[in-house]
Formats: sequence, C-alpha cells, structure tokens
Amino acid sequence: MAHWLDEIEQQESRRKGSASGSARVQDKKFRIQQNYQKNKETYGGFISKMQSLVERVNNLPMEHREVFGKINTKQKESRLDNHLSYFSSSRRTEKTEFKNLLHPFKMIHYKHVRVIFFNVAKLMDKVEVEIYEELLEKKRRDGQIIAAHENPKDSHKPHSEKDRFHEIYYYEMSKLNDELAFRIIDWLAFHEEVNHIPIVLEGEPRFKE
Repeated sequence: MAHWLDEIEQQESRRKGSASGSARVQDKKFRIQQNYQKNKETYGGFISKMQSLVERVNNLPMEHREVFGKINTKQKESRLDNHLSYFSSSRRTEKTEFKNLLHPFKMIHYKHVRVIFFNVAKLMDKVEVEIYEELLEKKRRDGQIIAAHENPKDSHKPHSEKDRFHEIYYYEMSKLNDELAFRIIDWLAFHEEVNHIPIVLEGEPRFKE
C-alpha cells in the first residue's frame, strides 16, 4: 500500500500535468482562431472551390469516373475548432506478385485509397495539410472478397511502405488557389501522382505529433 505522502504527490503531479496540457490546447486554439480571422476568406473560398469541383466530377457520366466511382468530401468538428475538411477517393486495382516457389505468381487484389485533410494551422498565414495514400490488400476466402462488415481486421491489411504515403505539411494560405484545387482533384481522380501536388513539392513538412 502506497504511503499517503506518495499518493498526494502523485495526485498533485497529475493535476498540474492536466492543467498544463489544457493551457497548451487553449493557446493552440487561440492561435488557430487568430489565423482563421485573418485568412477566413482565402481558406473558406478554397474549400468551397474544392467542394464545387468534387460536385462537378461526381455529376459526370459514370463512364468518365468508372475508375474511382466518386470523390467524397466532409467537414468535421474538432476541439481546436480548426475548420477541418477532407476529401477522399479509392479504386480497385490488382498486381501479379511473387508468393512462393510452389505457386510463384499470384494475382493480388487491392483497394487504393487517397485522402487529403485541410485545417487552419496554429502558425499565422499557414494551412495544415495531411496527405495519405495507401494500397490495402483485399483478403479472399474461397475465392470471394470478405465483406468489410464481417471482420474489418481480416478484410484489409497494409501493404509495403513503398505503396504508402503519409505526410503532414504547413503550406502558405496565399497559395490556396484554383490551380492547386484542380491539381488535387486530378490526384483524387487518379489522373495525377502524389509527388506532383504543389503542397508536396513546396510545403514545409510537419513532424507528426
């Protein structure tokens, strides 16, 4: 059994740690709101442009979007009130890969996922952008694709690192323009590669916290 002195010291340590964490969150939230108030027209206009382009793409005849089906868009609330929006798409693809000596080559089915997140950064005049891309292997049972609702853990698994991209960047608010919006739409529609997005070429990488 812990001594009463130890218990009190531990309680005080936890209380101070919690207060310190809360203060950091409030400071970050305050800085984000300052940034948003200064740049809300630029940021809001860019997100609206992206949503408009997504709607245009999704209204195309199916023959022109057969590869990916449609692009998804969503806005999400967060405790930092950082005006988070994200856009995503996916396609089915397959590769012939070496498995073993008895059955050297096998056709492997994948779900190719692309997602991009935007939110107002804590740094003035910056937007925070998270870009994620990965090939997820489709598990098969008796030649059938396992439905996601059966067992999500068995349905997909990450592939090798060479088929995965996940980075977070700080990017200039002033560079959120129509050209960037079209380039991102090209990527989401699988007409462009991730390393051609200006954010990847020009953005300041942010270490994942």
